[in-house]
Amino acid sequence: MKNWLSHCPAFVNRLWFQFAVIYTLLGFCALTLIGASKFSAEDYGDFHRAVTPDHVREVISREKLTVAQAILDATDVRWRQKACENIREKLENIEQVSDGSIYRITNSSRPEVYIQIEDADNRLVVSDPVNLPADLAPLFTALKQQRDATDKVIWIAENGPIWVDMPIEDGKGALIGRLRILYIAEFDVWRQIQSIVAFLQGAWGYFILFSLPIGVACGVWAAHYVTRHLGRMNYVTESWRRGDFTARIALPNDDVLIKHSQHLNDMADDLELYLRLKQNLAVSDERNRVARELHDTVKQKLFALGLQLATAKANPTVLEAAREPILEAETINREAQHDLMEIITQLRPTGTGDSTLHNRVGMIAEDFRRRFDVDIHLEDMEVIQPNGHVEHQVLRILHEALMNAVRHGRASRVTVSAATNGSVAMLVIADNGIGFEISTVTKGFGIISMRDRARDLPDGRLDIESAEGKGTRLTISWKSE
Repeated sequence: MKNWLSHCPAFVNRLWFQFAVIYTLLGFCALTLIGASKFSAEDYGDFHRAVTPDHVREVISREKLTVAQAILDATDVRWRQKACENIREKLENIEQVSDGSIYRITNSSRPEVYIQIEDADNRLVVSDPVNLPADLAPLFTALKQQRDATDKVIWIAENGPIWVDMPIEDGKGALIGRLRILYIAEFDVWRQIQSIVAFLQGAWGYFILFSLPIGVACGVWAAHYVTRHLGRMNYVTESWRRGDFTARIALPNDDVLIKHSQHLNDMADDLELYLRLKQNLAVSDERNRVARELHDTVKQKLFALGLQLATAKANPTVLEAAREPILEAETINREAQHDLMEIITQLRPTGTGDSTLHNRVGMIAEDFRRRFDVDIHLEDMEVIQPNGHVEHQVLRILHEALMNAVRHGRASRVTVSAATNGSVAMLVIADNGIGFEISTVTKGFGIISMRDRARDLPDGRLDIESAEGKGTRLTISWKSE
Protein backbone atom coordinates (compact mmCIF):
# COMPACT_ATOMS: atom_id res chain seq x y z
CA MET A 1 0.00 0.00 0.00
CA LYS A 2 2.82 2.42 0.90
CA ASN A 3 4.63 1.65 -2.34
CA TRP A 4 1.50 2.43 -4.30
CA LEU A 5 1.02 5.71 -2.46
CA SER A 6 4.64 6.69 -3.08
CA HIS A 7 4.01 6.41 -6.82
CA CYS A 8 0.84 8.50 -6.75
CA PRO A 9 2.49 11.95 -7.09
CA ALA A 10 4.45 10.95 -10.19
CA PHE A 11 1.39 9.29 -11.68
CA VAL A 12 -0.81 12.29 -10.98
CA ASN A 13 1.73 14.62 -12.61
CA ARG A 14 1.57 12.77 -15.91
CA LEU A 15 0.20 14.94 -18.68
CA TRP A 16 -2.16 12.29 -20.01
CA PHE A 17 -3.60 11.73 -16.52
CA GLN A 18 -4.28 15.43 -16.03
CA PHE A 19 -5.92 15.64 -19.44
CA ALA A 20 -7.96 12.51 -18.64
CA VAL A 21 -9.24 14.07 -15.41
CA ILE A 22 -10.14 17.31 -17.20
CA TYR A 23 -11.92 15.55 -20.07
CA THR A 24 -13.71 13.21 -17.65
CA LEU A 25 -15.03 16.20 -15.69
CA LEU A 26 -15.99 17.96 -18.91
CA GLY A 27 -17.74 14.82 -20.15
CA PHE A 28 -19.54 14.39 -16.84
CA CYS A 29 -20.67 18.03 -16.87
CA ALA A 30 -21.77 17.75 -20.50
CA LEU A 31 -23.77 14.57 -19.84
CA THR A 32 -25.30 16.18 -16.76
CA LEU A 33 -26.30 19.26 -18.72
CA ILE A 34 -27.67 17.21 -21.61
CA GLY A 35 -29.58 14.90 -19.25
CA ALA A 36 -31.02 17.79 -17.24
CA SER A 37 -32.02 19.66 -20.40
CA LYS A 38 -33.65 16.59 -21.93
CA PHE A 39 -35.46 15.73 -18.70
CA SER A 40 -36.70 19.30 -18.30
CA ALA A 41 -37.83 19.57 -21.94
CA GLU A 42 -39.70 16.27 -21.74
CA ASP A 43 -41.37 17.29 -18.47
CA TYR A 44 -42.42 20.62 -19.92
CA GLY A 45 -44.00 18.91 -22.91
CA ASP A 46 -45.64 16.20 -20.79
CA PHE A 47 -47.02 18.83 -18.40
CA HIS A 48 -48.86 20.64 -21.18
CA ARG A 49 -50.08 17.34 -22.64
CA ALA A 50 -51.35 16.22 -19.22
CA VAL A 51 -53.12 19.43 -18.18
CA THR A 52 -55.84 19.76 -20.83
CA PRO A 53 -59.66 20.03 -20.52
CA ASP A 54 -60.13 16.67 -22.25
CA HIS A 55 -57.72 14.89 -19.92
CA VAL A 56 -59.28 16.53 -16.84
CA ARG A 57 -62.78 15.52 -18.07
CA GLU A 58 -61.57 11.93 -18.54
CA VAL A 59 -60.14 11.78 -14.99
CA ILE A 60 -63.23 13.30 -13.34
CA SER A 61 -65.67 11.15 -15.33
CA ARG A 62 -64.30 8.07 -13.58
CA GLU A 63 -65.58 9.41 -10.25
CA LYS A 64 -69.16 10.24 -11.32
CA LEU A 65 -70.61 7.19 -9.54
CA THR A 66 -68.93 8.13 -6.27
CA VAL A 67 -70.23 11.70 -6.59
CA ALA A 68 -73.74 10.40 -7.38
CA GLN A 69 -73.66 8.21 -4.27
CA ALA A 70 -72.54 11.18 -2.17
CA ILE A 71 -75.56 13.17 -3.46
CA LEU A 72 -78.08 10.33 -3.02
CA ASP A 73 -76.83 9.46 0.48
CA ALA A 74 -76.29 13.00 1.68
CA THR A 75 -76.45 11.96 5.30
CA ASP A 76 -73.40 9.69 5.00
CA VAL A 77 -70.29 11.83 5.46
CA ARG A 78 -68.01 9.01 4.32
CA TRP A 79 -69.30 9.15 0.73
CA ARG A 80 -68.81 12.91 0.56
CA GLN A 81 -65.25 12.60 1.88
CA LYS A 82 -64.49 9.71 -0.44
CA ALA A 83 -65.79 11.60 -3.49
CA CYS A 84 -63.68 14.71 -2.68
CA GLU A 85 -60.57 12.71 -1.79
CA ASN A 86 -60.72 10.61 -4.96
CA ILE A 87 -61.19 13.63 -7.22
CA ARG A 88 -58.47 15.63 -5.47
CA GLU A 89 -55.97 12.77 -5.48
CA LYS A 90 -56.43 12.02 -9.18
CA LEU A 91 -56.26 15.68 -10.23
CA GLU A 92 -53.23 16.42 -8.05
CA ASN A 93 -51.42 13.38 -9.48
CA ILE A 94 -52.45 13.45 -13.14
CA GLU A 95 -50.14 11.23 -15.16
CA GLN A 96 -49.05 11.31 -18.81
CA VAL A 97 -47.75 8.21 -20.53
CA SER A 98 -45.33 8.82 -23.45
CA ASP A 99 -42.83 6.41 -25.02
CA GLY A 100 -43.40 3.91 -22.22
CA SER A 101 -42.48 6.40 -19.45
CA ILE A 102 -44.94 7.84 -16.95
CA TYR A 103 -44.88 11.54 -16.13
CA ARG A 104 -46.63 12.80 -13.01
CA ILE A 105 -47.69 16.43 -12.77
CA THR A 106 -46.21 16.77 -9.29
CA ASN A 107 -42.77 16.80 -11.02
CA SER A 108 -43.50 20.30 -12.29
CA SER A 109 -46.40 21.74 -10.35
CA ARG A 110 -48.36 21.86 -7.09
CA PRO A 111 -51.94 21.76 -8.37
CA GLU A 112 -54.83 23.39 -6.48
CA VAL A 113 -58.28 21.73 -6.56
CA TYR A 114 -61.50 23.42 -5.38
CA ILE A 115 -64.62 21.21 -5.35
CA GLN A 116 -68.34 21.90 -4.84
CA ILE A 117 -71.16 19.38 -5.17
CA GLU A 118 -74.84 20.46 -5.39
CA ASP A 119 -78.03 18.44 -5.45
CA ALA A 120 -80.84 18.81 -7.96
CA ASP A 121 -82.33 21.72 -5.96
CA ASN A 122 -79.01 23.63 -6.20
CA ARG A 123 -78.32 23.06 -2.53
CA LEU A 124 -74.68 22.74 -1.61
CA VAL A 125 -73.94 19.18 -0.56
CA VAL A 126 -70.21 19.52 -0.02
CA SER A 127 -67.53 22.17 -0.43
CA ASP A 128 -63.84 21.27 -0.32
CA PRO A 129 -62.38 23.35 1.12
CA VAL A 130 -65.31 24.60 3.14
CA ASN A 131 -64.44 28.24 2.54
CA LEU A 132 -63.03 29.27 -0.82
CA PRO A 133 -60.10 31.74 -0.89
CA ALA A 134 -61.26 35.35 -1.02
CA ASP A 135 -59.70 35.94 -4.45
CA LEU A 136 -61.41 32.87 -5.98
CA ALA A 137 -64.90 33.10 -4.44
CA PRO A 138 -66.17 35.78 -6.89
CA LEU A 139 -64.75 33.83 -9.85
CA PHE A 140 -66.43 30.64 -8.64
CA THR A 141 -69.78 32.43 -8.22
CA ALA A 142 -69.60 34.00 -11.68
CA LEU A 143 -68.78 30.69 -13.34
CA LYS A 144 -71.61 28.88 -11.52
CA GLN A 145 -74.12 31.24 -13.10
CA GLN A 146 -73.13 30.05 -16.58
CA ARG A 147 -75.24 26.88 -16.39
CA ASP A 148 -75.13 24.27 -19.11
CA ALA A 149 -77.05 21.05 -19.43
CA THR A 150 -74.00 19.19 -20.76
CA ASP A 151 -70.45 18.76 -19.47
CA LYS A 152 -68.57 22.01 -19.47
CA VAL A 153 -64.78 21.66 -19.13
CA ILE A 154 -62.97 24.78 -20.42
CA TRP A 155 -59.86 26.92 -20.03
CA ILE A 156 -60.56 30.10 -18.07
CA ALA A 157 -57.38 31.45 -19.62
CA GLU A 158 -55.09 29.83 -22.15
CA ASN A 159 -52.89 27.30 -20.35
CA GLY A 160 -54.38 28.60 -17.10
CA PRO A 161 -57.03 27.35 -14.66
CA ILE A 162 -59.60 24.82 -15.90
CA TRP A 163 -63.30 25.15 -14.99
CA VAL A 164 -65.41 21.99 -14.70
CA ASP A 165 -69.23 22.10 -14.55
CA MET A 166 -70.49 18.54 -14.90
CA PRO A 167 -74.11 17.29 -14.42
CA ILE A 168 -74.49 14.15 -12.24
CA GLU A 169 -77.18 11.55 -13.03
CA ASP A 170 -78.44 8.51 -11.23
CA GLY A 171 -78.54 5.04 -12.68
CA LYS A 172 -81.80 5.80 -14.55
CA GLY A 173 -80.41 8.92 -16.25
CA ALA A 174 -82.23 11.42 -14.05
CA LEU A 175 -80.35 14.62 -13.09
CA ILE A 176 -79.58 14.52 -9.35
CA GLY A 177 -77.00 17.29 -8.99
CA ARG A 178 -73.89 19.02 -10.35
CA LEU A 179 -70.15 18.75 -9.78
CA ARG A 180 -68.17 21.97 -10.07
CA ILE A 181 -64.36 22.08 -9.91
CA LEU A 182 -61.78 24.84 -10.33
CA TYR A 183 -58.46 23.20 -11.22
CA ILE A 184 -55.32 25.35 -11.11
CA ALA A 185 -52.02 23.80 -12.31
CA GLU A 186 -49.15 26.10 -13.33
CA PHE A 187 -45.64 25.05 -14.42
CA ASP A 188 -43.40 25.74 -11.39
CA VAL A 189 -39.70 26.24 -12.26
CA TRP A 190 -38.49 25.65 -8.71
CA ARG A 191 -40.53 22.46 -8.49
CA GLN A 192 -39.05 21.39 -11.82
CA ILE A 193 -35.50 22.07 -10.54
CA GLN A 194 -36.18 19.82 -7.56
CA SER A 195 -37.36 17.09 -9.91
CA ILE A 196 -34.23 17.50 -12.06
CA VAL A 197 -31.98 17.21 -9.00
CA ALA A 198 -33.79 14.04 -7.93
CA PHE A 199 -33.39 12.66 -11.45
CA LEU A 200 -29.67 13.49 -11.55
CA GLN A 201 -29.04 11.85 -8.17
CA GLY A 202 -30.17 8.60 -9.68
CA ALA A 203 -28.37 9.13 -13.01
CA TRP A 204 -24.98 10.44 -11.85
CA GLY A 205 -23.56 6.95 -11.51
CA TYR A 206 -24.36 6.21 -15.16
CA PHE A 207 -22.92 9.58 -16.23
CA ILE A 208 -19.62 8.81 -14.48
CA LEU A 209 -19.57 5.33 -15.99
CA PHE A 210 -19.96 6.76 -19.50
CA SER A 211 -17.69 9.81 -19.10
CA LEU A 212 -14.73 7.96 -17.57
CA PRO A 213 -13.63 5.93 -20.65
CA ILE A 214 -14.33 8.89 -22.93
CA GLY A 215 -12.22 11.17 -20.70
CA VAL A 216 -9.32 8.73 -20.55
CA ALA A 217 -9.34 8.21 -24.33
CA CYS A 218 -9.51 11.95 -25.04
CA GLY A 219 -6.83 12.66 -22.42
CA VAL A 220 -4.39 10.16 -23.92
CA TRP A 221 -5.02 11.51 -27.43
CA ALA A 222 -4.67 15.16 -26.34
CA ALA A 223 -1.46 14.42 -24.41
CA HIS A 224 -0.01 12.62 -27.45
CA TYR A 225 -1.05 15.51 -29.69
CA VAL A 226 0.56 18.16 -27.46
CA THR A 227 3.76 16.22 -26.74
CA ARG A 228 4.22 15.46 -30.46
CA HIS A 229 4.15 19.17 -31.33
CA LEU A 230 6.25 20.08 -28.31
CA GLY A 231 8.76 17.51 -29.52
CA ARG A 232 8.97 19.36 -32.83
CA MET A 233 9.51 22.62 -30.98
CA ASN A 234 12.21 21.03 -28.81
CA TYR A 235 14.01 19.71 -31.90
CA VAL A 236 14.05 23.16 -33.52
CA THR A 237 15.03 25.01 -30.34
CA GLU A 238 17.85 22.51 -29.84
CA SER A 239 19.12 23.49 -33.30
CA TRP A 240 18.98 27.12 -32.21
CA ARG A 241 20.97 26.26 -29.08
CA ARG A 242 23.69 24.81 -31.31
CA GLY A 243 23.76 28.04 -33.32
CA ASP A 244 21.74 26.90 -36.35
CA PHE A 245 18.99 29.48 -36.80
CA THR A 246 17.86 28.24 -40.22
CA ALA A 247 15.37 25.80 -38.69
CA ARG A 248 11.86 27.09 -38.06
CA ILE A 249 8.83 25.68 -36.26
CA ALA A 250 6.14 24.77 -38.80
CA LEU A 251 2.74 23.83 -37.39
CA PRO A 252 -0.71 23.65 -39.05
CA ASN A 253 -2.58 26.92 -39.31
CA ASP A 254 -5.39 25.55 -37.17
CA ASP A 255 -3.06 24.28 -34.47
CA VAL A 256 -3.70 25.42 -30.92
CA LEU A 257 0.04 26.10 -30.54
CA ILE A 258 0.37 28.25 -33.66
CA LYS A 259 0.74 31.51 -31.70
CA HIS A 260 3.41 30.00 -29.48
CA SER A 261 5.32 28.72 -32.50
CA GLN A 262 5.12 32.14 -34.16
CA HIS A 263 6.51 33.79 -31.02
CA LEU A 264 9.36 31.29 -30.96
CA ASN A 265 10.14 31.87 -34.65
CA ASP A 266 10.17 35.61 -34.05
CA MET A 267 12.45 35.05 -31.08
CA ALA A 268 14.82 33.05 -33.32
CA ASP A 269 14.94 35.95 -35.79
CA ASP A 270 15.72 38.36 -32.96
CA LEU A 271 18.41 36.06 -31.55
CA GLU A 272 19.99 35.62 -34.96
CA LEU A 273 20.04 39.39 -35.46
CA TYR A 274 21.41 39.89 -31.97
CA LEU A 275 24.22 37.38 -32.51
CA ARG A 276 25.08 38.91 -35.88
CA LEU A 277 25.21 42.38 -34.34
CA LYS A 278 27.30 41.04 -31.48
CA GLN A 279 29.66 39.39 -33.95
CA ASN A 280 29.93 42.61 -35.94
CA LEU A 281 30.66 44.53 -32.76
CA ALA A 282 33.35 41.99 -31.84
CA VAL A 283 34.90 42.35 -35.30
CA SER A 284 34.78 46.14 -35.00
CA ASP A 285 36.39 46.02 -31.59
CA GLU A 286 39.15 43.76 -32.91
CA ARG A 287 39.72 46.02 -35.92
CA ASN A 288 39.94 49.02 -33.61
CA ARG A 289 42.42 47.20 -31.40
CA VAL A 290 44.64 46.25 -34.36
CA ALA A 291 44.42 49.80 -35.75
CA ARG A 292 45.48 51.25 -32.39
CA GLU A 293 48.35 48.79 -32.09
CA LEU A 294 49.61 49.65 -35.60
CA HIS A 295 49.24 53.34 -34.88
CA ASP A 296 51.01 53.20 -31.54
CA THR A 297 53.86 50.85 -32.57
CA VAL A 298 54.68 50.46 -36.25
CA LYS A 299 53.68 53.99 -37.23
CA GLN A 300 55.70 55.51 -34.40
CA LYS A 301 58.74 53.45 -35.38
CA LEU A 302 58.39 54.50 -39.04
CA PHE A 303 58.11 58.10 -37.90
CA ALA A 304 61.29 57.67 -35.81
CA LEU A 305 63.01 56.09 -38.81
CA GLY A 306 61.99 59.10 -40.90
CA LEU A 307 63.56 61.43 -38.31
CA GLN A 308 66.79 59.44 -38.42
CA LEU A 309 66.86 59.62 -42.24
CA ALA A 310 66.22 63.37 -42.07
CA THR A 311 69.12 63.71 -39.61
CA ALA A 312 71.34 61.72 -41.95
CA LYS A 313 70.37 63.97 -44.89
CA ALA A 314 71.25 67.04 -42.83
CA ASN A 315 74.83 65.76 -42.36
CA PRO A 316 76.76 66.64 -45.58
CA THR A 317 79.41 64.05 -44.95
CA VAL A 318 76.93 61.20 -44.49
CA LEU A 319 74.75 62.41 -47.39
CA GLU A 320 77.80 62.59 -49.67
CA ALA A 321 78.84 59.05 -48.73
CA ALA A 322 75.40 57.41 -49.10
CA ARG A 323 73.10 59.77 -51.02
CA GLU A 324 71.26 57.22 -53.12
CA PRO A 325 70.59 54.67 -50.32
CA ILE A 326 69.41 57.41 -47.98
CA LEU A 327 67.05 58.93 -50.55
CA GLU A 328 65.75 55.48 -51.50
CA ALA A 329 65.22 54.60 -47.83
CA GLU A 330 63.38 57.90 -47.33
CA THR A 331 61.08 57.14 -50.28
CA ILE A 332 60.41 53.61 -48.98
CA ASN A 333 59.72 54.95 -45.49
CA ARG A 334 57.28 57.55 -46.87
CA GLU A 335 55.44 54.91 -48.91
CA ALA A 336 55.38 52.55 -45.90
CA GLN A 337 53.85 55.29 -43.77
CA HIS A 338 51.26 56.00 -46.46
CA ASP A 339 50.35 52.31 -46.82
CA LEU A 340 50.17 51.94 -43.06
CA MET A 341 47.80 54.90 -42.78
CA GLU A 342 45.64 53.38 -45.51
CA ILE A 343 45.51 50.09 -43.61
CA ILE A 344 44.62 51.88 -40.38
CA THR A 345 41.89 53.82 -42.17
CA GLN A 346 40.45 50.62 -43.64
CA LEU A 347 40.53 48.89 -40.25
CA ARG A 348 38.69 51.75 -38.61
CA PRO A 349 34.94 50.95 -38.55
CA THR A 350 32.69 52.96 -40.81
CA GLY A 351 29.24 54.31 -40.00
CA THR A 352 30.49 56.16 -36.93
CA GLY A 353 31.22 59.79 -36.34
CA ASP A 354 29.87 62.67 -38.38
CA SER A 355 31.23 61.63 -41.79
CA THR A 356 28.67 60.68 -44.44
CA LEU A 357 29.09 58.13 -47.20
CA HIS A 358 29.62 61.00 -49.64
CA ASN A 359 32.49 62.36 -47.54
CA ARG A 360 34.15 58.96 -47.15
CA VAL A 361 33.88 58.19 -50.86
CA GLY A 362 35.33 61.65 -51.53
CA MET A 363 38.29 60.91 -49.27
CA ILE A 364 38.97 57.63 -51.07
CA ALA A 365 38.65 59.35 -54.47
CA GLU A 366 41.02 62.15 -53.45
CA ASP A 367 43.58 59.60 -52.25
CA PHE A 368 43.45 57.75 -55.59
CA ARG A 369 43.73 61.01 -57.55
CA ARG A 370 46.86 61.97 -55.63
CA ARG A 371 48.54 58.57 -55.70
CA PHE A 372 47.71 57.37 -59.20
CA ASP A 373 46.91 60.60 -61.07
CA VAL A 374 43.49 59.27 -62.15
CA ASP A 375 40.34 61.37 -62.69
CA ILE A 376 37.53 60.14 -60.37
CA HIS A 377 34.14 61.74 -60.86
CA LEU A 378 31.36 61.42 -58.23
CA GLU A 379 27.62 61.68 -59.08
CA ASP A 380 24.55 61.85 -56.82
CA MET A 381 26.26 60.30 -53.81
CA GLU A 382 23.84 62.05 -51.44
CA VAL A 383 20.83 59.96 -52.52
CA ILE A 384 21.91 56.91 -50.51
CA GLN A 385 22.46 56.89 -46.75
CA PRO A 386 23.22 53.31 -45.67
CA ASN A 387 23.68 52.10 -42.12
CA GLY A 388 27.11 51.37 -40.66
CA HIS A 389 27.30 47.71 -41.72
CA VAL A 390 26.22 48.40 -45.31
CA GLU A 391 28.52 51.43 -45.57
CA HIS A 392 31.51 49.39 -44.42
CA GLN A 393 30.96 46.67 -47.03
CA VAL A 394 30.20 49.16 -49.83
CA LEU A 395 33.38 51.19 -49.14
CA ARG A 396 35.52 48.03 -49.15
CA ILE A 397 34.03 46.95 -52.49
CA LEU A 398 34.56 50.47 -53.87
CA HIS A 399 38.18 50.52 -52.75
CA GLU A 400 38.87 47.12 -54.36
CA ALA A 401 37.08 48.15 -57.58
CA LEU A 402 39.10 51.39 -57.87
CA MET A 403 42.32 49.51 -57.21
CA ASN A 404 41.47 46.99 -59.95
CA ALA A 405 40.55 49.78 -62.37
CA VAL A 406 43.89 51.55 -61.83
CA ARG A 407 46.29 48.63 -61.52
CA HIS A 408 44.76 46.09 -63.90
CA GLY A 409 42.46 48.17 -66.11
CA ARG A 410 44.91 51.07 -66.56
CA ALA A 411 41.98 53.46 -66.38
CA SER A 412 42.47 57.22 -66.54
CA ARG A 413 38.90 58.10 -65.61
CA VAL A 414 36.45 56.47 -63.21
CA THR A 415 32.85 57.54 -62.56
CA VAL A 416 31.16 56.60 -59.27
CA SER A 417 27.40 57.24 -59.24
CA ALA A 418 24.60 56.42 -56.78
CA ALA A 419 20.91 55.84 -57.47
CA THR A 420 17.75 54.43 -55.85
CA ASN A 421 14.86 52.48 -57.34
CA GLY A 422 12.10 52.13 -54.77
CA SER A 423 13.61 50.28 -51.84
CA VAL A 424 16.71 49.25 -53.81
CA ALA A 425 19.92 51.32 -53.55
CA MET A 426 22.69 51.08 -56.15
CA LEU A 427 26.28 52.19 -56.53
CA VAL A 428 27.76 52.06 -60.05
CA ILE A 429 31.54 52.19 -60.70
CA ALA A 430 32.45 52.61 -64.41
CA ASP A 431 35.96 53.10 -65.85
CA ASN A 432 37.51 53.66 -69.31
CA GLY A 433 40.19 50.99 -68.84
CA ILE A 434 41.22 48.16 -71.14
CA GLY A 435 38.54 45.80 -69.79
CA PHE A 436 38.78 42.03 -69.58
CA GLU A 437 36.98 38.81 -70.39
CA ILE A 438 34.74 38.11 -67.40
CA SER A 439 34.89 34.32 -67.80
CA THR A 440 38.66 34.31 -67.34
CA VAL A 441 38.96 36.66 -64.38
CA THR A 442 35.86 36.12 -62.17
CA LYS A 443 37.66 33.47 -60.09
CA GLY A 444 40.27 35.94 -58.84
CA PHE A 445 40.54 36.64 -55.13
CA GLY A 446 39.60 40.32 -55.50
CA ILE A 447 36.31 39.61 -57.30
CA ILE A 448 35.48 36.73 -54.95
CA SER A 449 36.05 39.05 -51.99
CA MET A 450 33.78 41.71 -53.52
CA ARG A 451 31.03 39.14 -54.18
CA ASP A 452 31.28 37.86 -50.61
CA ARG A 453 30.93 41.37 -49.26
CA ALA A 454 27.96 42.03 -51.55
CA ARG A 455 26.24 38.89 -50.23
CA ASP A 456 26.59 40.28 -46.70
CA LEU A 457 24.34 43.18 -47.71
CA PRO A 458 20.55 42.84 -47.33
CA ASP A 459 19.45 41.25 -50.63
CA GLY A 460 22.87 42.31 -51.91
CA ARG A 461 24.07 41.68 -55.44
CA LEU A 462 27.21 42.43 -57.47
CA ASP A 463 27.00 42.66 -61.29
CA ILE A 464 30.08 43.07 -63.50
CA GLU A 465 30.00 44.11 -67.17
CA SER A 466 33.25 44.21 -69.12
CA ALA A 467 34.87 43.40 -72.43
CA GLU A 468 38.36 43.86 -73.81
CA GLY A 469 38.90 47.45 -74.92
CA LYS A 470 35.54 48.67 -73.59
CA GLY A 471 36.23 49.32 -69.93
CA THR A 472 34.44 47.84 -66.91
CA ARG A 473 31.12 48.63 -65.25
CA LEU A 474 30.50 47.29 -61.73
CA THR A 475 27.06 47.64 -60.04
CA ILE A 476 26.42 47.06 -56.33
CA SER A 477 22.74 46.83 -55.34
CA TRP A 478 21.05 46.14 -51.98
CA LYS A 479 17.76 46.62 -50.17
CA SER A 480 17.71 49.94 -48.40
CA GLU A 481 16.62 49.40 -44.77
